[in-house]
Amino acid sequence: MYKLYRVKDVVRIPPELFGVDLEEAALRVLADRYIGYVDPEMGIIVAVFNVKVEREGRILPGDGATYHDATYEVLAFKPGVREVVEGVIVNAARYGAWVNIGPVEGLVHISQMMDEHVRFDPQRRAFIGENSGRIIEVGDAVRARVVSVSIPPVGGKPRIQLTMRQPYLGKLEWIEKQREKEAKQES
Repeated sequence: MYKLYRVKDVVRIPPELFGVDLEEAALRVLADRYIGYVDPEMGIIVAVFNVKVEREGRILPGDGATYHDATYEVLAFKPGVREVVEGVIVNAARYGAWVNIGPVEGLVHISQMMDEHVRFDPQRRAFIGENSGRIIEVGDAVRARVVSVSIPPVGGKPRIQLTMRQPYLGKLEWIEKQREKEAKQES
């Protein structure tokens, strides 16, 4: 889930940015510092905007930069348990597939791919259902549910576990076919 936060902070404007508009300089500094940062409370920060900076700053002895009080907004992504997400399979290994779900990737273990036994084909980097013959491979668009989220206390990569073993989850192509089949049965 994406959330918007308002943050108060002190921003250090280095001397090489003194010729730039103060709020633009602060935006550059804050974006460099925070975009991609994993905060245990907020999640993964994906954007910084609406920066408002106090015009009058402070100079610390021995540092040529100025320090300004600032308020700004950040957009953060923090997936919640039981949240349904859509993404694309970006990598596959014998034990599972990684799904890009925005600014982060989640792992679908091979046991969570389908409601049947699944085998991995290393040549195709694909997962094949033994009974149905359905195939999931790198590049496929899928829908999954978040089953666990582990965000490290400071920095580091979050670990997100996904499942596709529930109704209306899995390869988007399968879901569409299922909906068409149900619509025909209703009419």
